[in-house]
Amino acid sequence: MSPIPELQQRQIDRWCERRVPVGRRDETKVISRWRGRTVTLVEKHTGWLDGGGGKERPFAQLRYGADALWTLYYWVDAMGWRRYPDSLPETSPVPLLEDIDRSPLSGYFFATW
Repeated sequence: MSPIPELQQRQIDRWCERRVPVGRRDETKVISRWRGRTVTLVEKHTGWLDGGGGKERPFAQLRYGADALWTLYYWVDAMGWRRYPDSLPETSPVPLLEDIDRSPLSGYFFATW
């Protein structure tokens, strides 16, 4: 299996950096956690929300398949990750990140600021 292309890694990390408005970045971040060919997107809260300790909530996964296609998953419940029904496999993660941005199911993905 080929590794995730570096350009695509940077595209995901840049999306995470831009996801939170500048005025909120001291209390909230969106980060990517990489494990093999899976990228978990996590909303991370610090400061007043939890008394200073920090809370994290995974909200989406991008999976890079052996066919070099990306698929988007979202966290449903204790049953785990489900494929996001409104997106198709893509050769780049960018269209899937755009699906997150415009999703009518934004509550499944992240808090709205």
